[in-house]
Amino acid sequence: MNLPIIDFYSAESDRLSTAISIRQACIEYGFFYLVNHGVENDLVRAFDESKRFFSLPLEDKMKLAYKEFRGYTPPDPSLGLQGDSKESYYIGPLSDSTSANLNQWPSQAELEKNCYL
Repeated sequence: MNLPIIDFYSAESDRLSTAISIRQACIEYGFFYLVNHGVENDLVRAFDESKRFFSLPLEDKMKLAYKEFRGYTPPDPSLGLQGDSKESYYIGPLSDSTSANLNQWPSQAELEKNCYL
């Protein structure tokens, strides 16, 4: 499958066209490559970390179950094809000390012990 490639740098000149391209890619493929996005490589590392987290056994992920709008939400198998059956992990701003304290983080030891990558 050839996923669409969207050049974010050239998007500055034509935002509407870029938005339409992104929408179309999401509808047709569910994914797309975004190039020239300007995101620092250190931040892109988040994909590797999320892969490590979501590879944990369900039991370990459930230790960080969703509460106070932060944490892990397992997929809902009862939705079947009728809903969004993804699993997810919610965090909030790190700059606000009140919100940051609500974030839940897996321990590095758990991630390393259960890492399947």
